Amino acid sequence: MASRLLSALDARIRKTKNPVESACLRAERATLLARQGQLDAARAELGALRTQFDTRPHAVVSAWASLAEGLVAYFENLSSSARDKFMRALALSAAVQAPSIQSLSAAWLAQMDFSCFDFDPMIRHLTEALDTAPETLHSARSRASLVVAEAYHWCERLDLALPWYSLARHHATAEGDEATLSALMHNMAWLRTAEARRRSVFGTADVGEARYARLGAESVGTFDQLVGTNSLNALVPLLRSQALMLNDEFETALELLAAHTEKARNEGLDRMACVLLADTAWCRLRTGDVVGARVEAALALESVTSDTHVDDLAMTHSRLAQIHGSLGDVNLSRHHESAALAAWQLHMDRQAQLAELMVRDVGSPR
Repeated sequence: MASRLLSALDARIRKTKNPVESACLRAERATLLARQGQLDAARAELGALRTQFDTRPHAVVSAWASLAEGLVAYFENLSSSARDKFMRALALSAAVQAPSIQSLSAAWLAQMDFSCFDFDPMIRHLTEALDTAPETLHSARSRASLVVAEAYHWCERLDLALPWYSLARHHATAEGDEATLSALMHNMAWLRTAEARRRSVFGTADVGEARYARLGAESVGTFDQLVGTNSLNALVPLLRSQALMLNDEFETALELLAAHTEKARNEGLDRMACVLLADTAWCRLRTGDVVGARVEAALALESVTSDTHVDDLAMTHSRLAQIHGSLGDVNLSRHHESAALAAWQLHMDRQAQLAELMVRDVGSPR
């Protein structure tokens, strides 16, 4: 299915006679290509822009190009270099008073801040994005609204997240931005599956939740195929593996984990390696491979790093407690259970902290 936003940008590029306006639209087109996973096409467009404006730079064109370069880095492997590009785009656009690129750059910086759980700058960037974006600037408003929704959802405040999800969907639909609609579906599916997984390790899983998680994972994959989104494409199979585990379909989940874990690590998700390996160990145990389960469990523990998110750390220890408990390693199981409880408590404390900050500083949907 052809992207409405891409078609609209192509039409505007063909229509304009202004070289600067054309260049800005081409850079904006590159941002969309990057978000769709068409990284080579995005790079080619940016290379042509650099050649055109190398000797006579234009601040607004440079700002758009920096944002596009940041998105290429982000969607290639979640590279931290994207932040420098976004910051440059924000500084340039603020200096020349270009609110369109300023608000969009701030929104993407907020996305990166949230990914690092860096709450204070996230809220500053969200506020800047929402305060500077014109009402009709759907791209910035959809991204900023999505970050707010994702943050509230991560805090398990779905009541506060849903109005922002609705706003993000409204703005993305108005612009024909299927890439953002895909991101919205991904975020909702991942966070709902994460909540079901937490319940499962505490023995409070619900059959309906497991079914809903699987439906969400399948819907995301189907939509991405329909609209041609191909960015960070290890995510959907890994989401499916988590949903399959909730439904006790361990053989199929193991196949997906084996096929896509290393790819996910290469795409910038190495911080998740511990929980992916712990899941692999659990699947091996549940399919009768005791030796393999012990090997993967040891690798999971070795893969914990300072970059590991606390909720992934908590899930890793919860899985290892389950595995060692099933293997009769009582002391190890108790050790991991204790570590898991401490990590889950820290996670819940951070959820409460972020929810309080968001309510106070971001305010009502707008």
